[in-house]
Amino acid sequence: MIKKKFLILIPARSGSSKVKNKNIKLINKKPLLYYTCRFANKLKKNDNIIVGCTDSKKIVRFFDKFNIDTPFLRPKKISNKFSLDIEYINYALNFFANKKIFFFAGCILRPTSPIRFLNDYKDAERKFLNHKLATSLRSVTVSPVTPYKMWIKNKKKDFISPLIKSRSKELYNMPRQKLPKVYWQTGTYDFFKINYRKKIKSITGNKILFFDLSYRNNIDIDTIDDYQKAKELLK
Repeated sequence: MIKKKFLILIPARSGSSKVKNKNIKLINKKPLLYYTCRFANKLKKNDNIIVGCTDSKKIVRFFDKFNIDTPFLRPKKISNKFSLDIEYINYALNFFANKKIFFFAGCILRPTSPIRFLNDYKDAERKFLNHKLATSLRSVTVSPVTPYKMWIKNKKKDFISPLIKSRSKELYNMPRQKLPKVYWQTGTYDFFKINYRKKIKSITGNKILFFDLSYRNNIDIDTIDDYQKAKELLK
């Protein structure tokens, strides 16, 4: 049995419901995937294994170009737009377990959040490892909008209901300054405990630490407009 500290995964499936070939679309003459691979190469250590996780042979060639290993292809059934992170994570854990390799923890580096700094990663990793009860850590930033003033449609299409309900207060009528501060997950760093198992039930658990990146530029690329913004941020 071989024990490693981290399994670092870069998920990059083919296809996208909003932007075609999102992960390899060029930003400043480099494919989006390049920025995360370049960062991941800074994390290479004997006790880490870094894996490009894709269902596409074309994307495998990009990973190879940037010196990121892709030891398996994700099955198509866990690579569609409704697939969950835990599906490809457990597939990876099982793949390595068959080779007698097990991990203490994992980290997801999402290509759609390409702005990263090594000192931030080290600080987030340290915070995660130093909290013995922590089951995961998510990078977050202060949300530009508050869900306390959001609404959902009722089954009767003419009516709406508040997304967040309170028995004692009409939160949607309160001044924004009196509402709780809300954070949005950036997708920059997602750490989670594995504890040397070959399958996990959750990538968050119930003890979720936060790592505040509100002082950084953050972007989660999902639309063409996001690409235009990323071009400026990644210059």
